[in-house]
Amino acid sequence: MDRVRVRAPELEGEGGWIGVDDLTLAQLRGKIVLLDFWTLACVNCQRVHEELRGLERRFADVLTVVGVHSPKFPHEHQHAAVRGAVARHRIEHPVLDDPAMATWSAYAVSAWPTLVLVDAEGRVAMTVSGEGHAIALAAAIEELVAEADGAGTLRRGVLELDGEPQGRGELAFPGKLAIEDGATTAPRLAIADTGHDRVLVCTLGGEVLQELDGLYQPQGVRFDSVGDTAALLVCETGADRVWRIPLDGRSPRELITDRLRSPWDVVRWHGHLVVAEAGRHRLWAVDRAGELQVLAGTGDEALVDGPGLEAVLAQPSGLAITSEGDLAFVDAEASALRMVAASTFEVRTLAGAGLFAWGAEDGDGDRARMQHPLGLALGRGGALFVADTFNDRIRVWRGSHLWTVPVDGLSEPGGVAVLPDGRLLVADSGNHRVVMVDPVRAHVRTLDVGRPGSSDAPDDLPAAVAGTIVGAAGSTATIDLDLDAGDDALDTAGGPPIRVRAVASDPQLLREPTEWTAATLPARVDLALGAGSGRVTVELLVATCGPDACRLRRTQRGYDVLLS
Repeated sequence: MDRVRVRAPELEGEGGWIGVDDLTLAQLRGKIVLLDFWTLACVNCQRVHEELRGLERRFADVLTVVGVHSPKFPHEHQHAAVRGAVARHRIEHPVLDDPAMATWSAYAVSAWPTLVLVDAEGRVAMTVSGEGHAIALAAAIEELVAEADGAGTLRRGVLELDGEPQGRGELAFPGKLAIEDGATTAPRLAIADTGHDRVLVCTLGGEVLQELDGLYQPQGVRFDSVGDTAALLVCETGADRVWRIPLDGRSPRELITDRLRSPWDVVRWHGHLVVAEAGRHRLWAVDRAGELQVLAGTGDEALVDGPGLEAVLAQPSGLAITSEGDLAFVDAEASALRMVAASTFEVRTLAGAGLFAWGAEDGDGDRARMQHPLGLALGRGGALFVADTFNDRIRVWRGSHLWTVPVDGLSEPGGVAVLPDGRLLVADSGNHRVVMVDPVRAHVRTLDVGRPGSSDAPDDLPAAVAGTIVGAAGSTATIDLDLDAGDDALDTAGGPPIRVRAVASDPQLLREPTEWTAATLPARVDLALGAGSGRVTVELLVATCGPDACRLRRTQRGYDVLLS
């Protein structure tokens, strides 16, 4: 720790606070304070969030962690983006949104992430940058606690946070997705439901066939046909593991590796598994014996081309095999589209200019600009589709030019896959949904994930065994809904844990509201009936958590409605 301690500058940020109405260091006098300077795109910052959880729990009554969001990319200056990141990364402490980086400058911070420890007297006691300081910080906190306790200045107690509802449905911050290649019947879709710590295997209509749970913040998914059993390759990004999970429901999961930091995507290439290690800026190859070897990247963070072992990468986050058999990838922090040549293993940048060169321009490789892209997929005719995450766009690289697919309404798309007919499936992470995009007609349609198809309702409305409601037009019907959550508890981390929604085969059957939230089961709702006759399906969604995983449970009840 610092031998000479200086007064810690007061906290200042134009964006305001998340989790509390207001907070000052003066109000925290008597507490040990840990300031976490971070930015939402930085994977190393995300890893530090996980390191801090143990400190927050161990020193809950004497330590207050305060996040100071200090943006790099233009998108990160948006307060809504910071709020979304706080929910996505499950941050359990107050966060100051500092878009002008006033507090960053006051503390002379120069790197993401940086941690500043402030003693009970409000003085800077320690400053460290990067990951891996949890043990040193714990020792320093113990020393500061003993020091303040001996001086009689220590103040105990937990800081209360404001609960902020975060709208979530069947999906929460979906990261990546994949289409089953070479299927003799209808191909399946895999979705990394990152916010719910699971992967869903669905039909292309959105009906869930399998739920693979117990995965902490999964990202990259890829169908794998090697061997006798169809399987799914999964990057368990939050737990630093890569799995091969058989889809027969019986065979055990195979751990590919647990030695990479924040593996973000995976693909088979030349008989090897290639993993994009975002946390240490490298591409790795895993051979048939399970041995790891570096394919590209030195471990430094920059944009430098050259032979694979000399090239420098910057948070590789999406992989795709080109039509020529080369390995394409997106480097998120350099906002770049790059390629590893199959013949020479040379790394070459197709579009992108460096860690602080971003934009939304179309054009050739010198002119084109992106902003923190995370997803990549091969399309028809050799086109490469890019999830340009912080521009809220889908881009396409054809030949030697980058173009924008003219669709709107996306929010931080993180993954993209291409159907045989040329349409795209996009993980629209910020909107908690998967959408189907027709790049020719510039049309976007939300995929209704979770609901089975129906033979008696238009537009794939959910089917259910129906009761009957007979009443007067304009009347109200009270419905009680319940389900068995087993030993799980209701999960209130994302806002109200219970959601109810009603869908009618004829819009005239229902009046507003048609969606409700609740805090306890059973949930009681009043259906405001309109006029006519038809089918009303009421769906109950319940977020629960147990000792092994958090789940989104779901049940439906249908009613034949006749109103006079």
